[in-house]
Amino acid sequence: MQAGQFTHIVVGAGSAGCLVARRVAENRTFNVLLIEAGPDVDASPASASSVPHGVHDARRVPMAGQSAIFDPKIDWKLEVDVTTGGQMIVPQAKVMGGGSSINGGTFLRHTEADSREWVALGNGGWDFDSSLAVYEGLEDDPLQGTRGPHPIARASIDEAGKIQAAFVDGATSCGLQHIQDVKATGAEGVGPAPVCRRGSTRVSAADTFIGPARSFPNLTILTNSLVDRVLFRDGKAVTVVLANCHKIHATHEVILSAGAIFSPAILQRSGIGPAGLLRRHGIALLVDLPVGLNLSDHPCIPLVARPRPSAYTDTDYSLQMQARWSSSLNPGAIDLQMVCFSYLFAQPVDSSASQGGQPQRSLGGTETGHVAGIGCNVNKPTSLGMVEIRSKDANQMPQVRPNYLSTLRDRALAREVVRTAYAVLMSPAMQTVLAAPLGITSQMVADDVMLDGYIQAQYSTTYHFCGSCRMADREKGGVVDQSGRVYGVKGLRVADASVLPTVPAANTMASCMLVGERVGRSVCDGRSVQKLVKSHI
Repeated sequence: MQAGQFTHIVVGAGSAGCLVARRVAENRTFNVLLIEAGPDVDASPASASSVPHGVHDARRVPMAGQSAIFDPKIDWKLEVDVTTGGQMIVPQAKVMGGGSSINGGTFLRHTEADSREWVALGNGGWDFDSSLAVYEGLEDDPLQGTRGPHPIARASIDEAGKIQAAFVDGATSCGLQHIQDVKATGAEGVGPAPVCRRGSTRVSAADTFIGPARSFPNLTILTNSLVDRVLFRDGKAVTVVLANCHKIHATHEVILSAGAIFSPAILQRSGIGPAGLLRRHGIALLVDLPVGLNLSDHPCIPLVARPRPSAYTDTDYSLQMQARWSSSLNPGAIDLQMVCFSYLFAQPVDSSASQGGQPQRSLGGTETGHVAGIGCNVNKPTSLGMVEIRSKDANQMPQVRPNYLSTLRDRALAREVVRTAYAVLMSPAMQTVLAAPLGITSQMVADDVMLDGYIQAQYSTTYHFCGSCRMADREKGGVVDQSGRVYGVKGLRVADASVLPTVPAANTMASCMLVGERVGRSVCDGRSVQKLVKSHI
């Protein structure tokens, strides 16, 4: 790769970065480089043997704490601070396609209330009607009649595993409405999760958007390459520096799509971030921006049990059914979620060797072995955290402090969703497939103090980090404008979960694709993101 060869460099090939690279490369006057820190997932006959284990199997999530078998080289093994002390290990995808290559595949749009928050922060082009038009252009969803490129499938009750079907029966017996499309605008109830798959094959952003573009003469893909920082000339981004010190030049723009943890870290190492933080690490300040602040995530409190004999088979899907609804505190917000899981597997660990002396947590809490149950998610948390580099070294993971459940409101929402989920778990339907819940009793559920103690001891994450490079007016705490352009410099954008202005009331993969699509088209067409008029919707 020679200097000046590339017009655009996209850093990170996750759910957003794959769309950014694809859309920019559709302008054949551009020459695009896509850089990914992890390995490829090319399923072509010539490359299929090197695809990491499990990335194309939609039945399981092939990551630590979820599956007994997984490929450690596609995991960043991120350490996240726990509010009560110590750390927990949070799997983060290090592979082409990012989270879309290893997650449960759930594709949920953000809500109308989310869009109102985003617009209020200065993002007039991100109203719900404009976003909905983009979603519909991406989705191939037979239920909704959309014919975009990315497949959405749902399991019928007849196809569902015994545990999943029992969850729906249990939830309806507790008052939730049975609905077919939890992705529909404003939908509240229980039903099949919309999942990105064809048959039992997971379909990632890399499969849909990069696969057909691999033959583009103006798209180059560089995998297994960690990015350190961006260099500037006269205030314009011109060079990407890899961790091995190799330098790659861009004549037009650099777009960071490394995710809500690693995009802010790259910006901070590049001299863009809080002045005090950069000063501590001896980094020359280029622009003082709140990079790394406003970090958000959906906390998950697991309620788990052992499956009864014959309730689960190895051919069952781990995730098929879920529920979304609004809390008593936030009518219309669709801010609570239950996800039924038939299979989580955490390896037994020596708790005395765990970080901070704390038992290691996973999505199954602190339990080990095969468990099933319900993940209880708070989908509009008010607790905010931060991401900060620990040094100039790109190989050292940043400090991540989400501050889960640190507000009274979030703790009240957590109690509400756990109490609903406990009632579902104890329903006759679910008790036919699961044994008694592990670590929690009806007495604990009924008492606020005892329940808070359980939640603090067991909460985990849904892996939905976002907001750390907020898209907003600069005076409202923004790092980027509504086209992803970083304030105070030229030729640099961010397009991934980190720019989401507030945490969406939904799994974040669809929102990431939305960002990638809109920012990618902005770069491709040379136009700022703006509200889509009715004639274009």
